[in-house]
Amino acid sequence: MLTVRDIKALPFEVPLKQSLKWGRSDELRALEHVLIRVELSDGSIGIAEATPRPSIYGETQASIVAIVESHLAPLLEGAALDSFQCVADISARMDLIKNNNTAKGAADMALHQALCRATGTTLAGHLGAARERIRLSYIVSTGEADAVLADVEGAYRFGLRVFKVKIGKDIAAETETIRELVKRFPGAQFYVDANQTLDEDGAPGILNALYDLGLIYCEEALPVERIRARRALRGESRMPIVADDSAFTPQDLGRELAFDTFDILNIKTARTGFSQSMTMKEISAQAGKGLMVGSQASSLLGCLHAAAFAAQTAVNCASECSFFLKTDADLSLAPTIKDGWLSLTEAESALEGLINASI
Repeated sequence: MLTVRDIKALPFEVPLKQSLKWGRSDELRALEHVLIRVELSDGSIGIAEATPRPSIYGETQASIVAIVESHLAPLLEGAALDSFQCVADISARMDLIKNNNTAKGAADMALHQALCRATGTTLAGHLGAARERIRLSYIVSTGEADAVLADVEGAYRFGLRVFKVKIGKDIAAETETIRELVKRFPGAQFYVDANQTLDEDGAPGILNALYDLGLIYCEEALPVERIRARRALRGESRMPIVADDSAFTPQDLGRELAFDTFDILNIKTARTGFSQSMTMKEISAQAGKGLMVGSQASSLLGCLHAAAFAAQTAVNCASECSFFLKTDADLSLAPTIKDGWLSLTEAESALEGLINASI
C-alpha cells in the first residue's frame, strides 16, 4: 500500500502587478506563500499552495513552515492512503491541530494530488468533476475610481465577464464607481464583497440600492459575530448573500445553515483542502444553497486546484480562479480564458506542467 514518505514546506514569493486592498485597511502587496510538497512511498509527488493571511487566519509564512515541520509532518509520515476517503480520514486527524487553516488545507490537497499521480487518475476524475468548462470571476481591489475602472477594463479585455468588487472604505464613492462600471460594461456581471464592514442599520439600504443597480449578490456584509443581525439582513435585503468568512469550516457551515444566514457558499479549497471542501459542498447542495469556489488570492497553482474543484456540477456560480492574472509571474503554462470560461482540460494540463517543473 502507498504511504506518505515525506512532507516539506518551502516558502516562496510571487510579486503582484498592483496591491489588493479590501475591508477598511487590509492590503496585500505580494504573495508570500508556502509550497507544500508531499512524496509517497512509490516516489509520486503532490504539491499545493498554502496562502497565509495574518488578518484572516492568523497564519504567516513562518508559522506554516513551523507547523508543518513540527506537527503535520510527524502526523502524516508513514500514513497509508489508497482512496479519496483515506485522504479525508488523514485530514480529519490533522484537525487535532487547531486552526492553521491553510497549512492543513494545502497538505490535504497535496496528498490528493500525490495519490492521483500514483494511481494514474486525473484530479478532475478523482474529485468527480463533470464539466469541461469553468466560469470565472475576477476580484477587483477597492480604491480610487480610475484604478478600479482600469483594472476591470484590463480583465474584461482578457475575457473576464464576472467581477467581485471590494467595498467598505467609502460606500458612497464606491457606489458611484460601481454605477460607472455597470454603465461601461453592460455585458458584465458585478457583485460586491463588503468584508464585514457594514453596520446593521445601513446594510439593508446599501444592498438594496446596489441590487437596483444590477449587482447580483453581496459577500459578508456584516461582522461574523453578529449572527442574528446577519440572519435579519438576509430577510431585509433583496440581494442574495454569500457566506465566506462566516463559514471557514464544516462546523461553521452547520451553524450558518441552522440560522439560515446566506444564499450562496464560497468554498475556498485553500483553507479546507479537497476533503473538507467536498463535505461542505455536499451539505450546502443538500440545503439548496448556491455554490462558488474561491482561490484566496492564490498564484497559478492554487487557482488551478480551485478550478478543478469548481468543475463539479454542484458549483453553479462563477468561481474566483483567475487571481493568477494579478501576479507578475511567468504564466506561460497558464490556460487560456475565453469569454469568461476556463477549459478543465487545459487547467489539468497546466497543473501537470507545474508539478513536473517542481520535481
